[in-house]
Amino acid sequence: MKKYIATWVYLDSPEEKSKYPNTGGDSTSPEFQAVYWRCIVLFYETSLRFHKEVQHLFFTNTETLPIVDGFDVKLFFTKNHIQVVPLENLYPLPENYFGRFRNQFFEFSIIDHVAKMLDGNDMLVLLDSDCVFSKSFLPAFDKLFNSDLPAISYVVDFSENYELHGVTGNDMRQISSDLGLKLEKNPYYSGGELLFAKGSFFHHVAQDFPTLYQNLMERHQQNEIKFNEEAHVLSYYYYKLKADIGGMNGYIKRMWTNRNYYRNVLPEDSNLTIWHLPNEKRVGIDRLFQMINEGKSLRSLAQIEYHKLLEDSLLMASNHKWDYYKLLKGTGYKVLRKLKVWRK
Repeated sequence: MKKYIATWVYLDSPEEKSKYPNTGGDSTSPEFQAVYWRCIVLFYETSLRFHKEVQHLFFTNTETLPIVDGFDVKLFFTKNHIQVVPLENLYPLPENYFGRFRNQFFEFSIIDHVAKMLDGNDMLVLLDSDCVFSKSFLPAFDKLFNSDLPAISYVVDFSENYELHGVTGNDMRQISSDLGLKLEKNPYYSGGELLFAKGSFFHHVAQDFPTLYQNLMERHQQNEIKFNEEAHVLSYYYYKLKADIGGMNGYIKRMWTNRNYYRNVLPEDSNLTIWHLPNEKRVGIDRLFQMINEGKSLRSLAQIEYHKLLEDSLLMASNHKWDYYKLLKGTGYKVLRKLKVWRK
């Protein structure tokens, strides 16, 4: 039985340009892509602190690792035995498919590759690069290995009446039914920031997804409801393959930290193993990357000191200066959403 920890990045070409609301800017520009490289370095730095015995993989569509702010990413990977896996995007999305997150189906190219390298009980956790580890993930590996489950998911919100990225809970149930999966109630939406599964799960998805992809392209052409991004698809597979849906909620949380828009950080969240931090790409994550760039190792700190550094750098509301225009705008949107005048 082998264990793997991985993240990924897909670098958009001019033809693949898309919108990524939490990053901003032109997704094809070096400045935009540097934001993700800083996240990637911090991701592995925090993981290697706790998981020296676990194989680390990095999936990407480029064979060129850059120098960012003078930091040699290739050298960092080599020193830390992080295996780079260049892949082609087998499942591109048309420009008008959804409008955002056009590169997210690259994750199914990753799944296709992983399925070929994992035995049935091998385990891999694939995370978004704007995640950090506050402590060891090994107990989660033990939890999955000692169960009969193929995968364990993270549910963003235990609600049946949601609308996320253009798809409602009712839509999810209807699409699943069209695909032959009959559900008694609307399925929960499992976040795409975490895919934690055994080889058996990857084997099934890799075999099944090419057909599902063609179905989605046909739905798009016929202007029918469809899965718009990878988390919609994975949420469907979690139900189809009888995964432990929501079983990772004690390990990870999508934490919104910018008080000018929306903030959901609770005091107890700092005890979670993995912090997903979309708002911190250009703030706290950048700050910690620059510390690493200056030669300061996060791995040598005592755990109490390390944990406090993460909290101070990534979770404090005061790290985001008040922007009263954004605050007023955000409040206005919340009111309109409640009145059902404006929909995100």
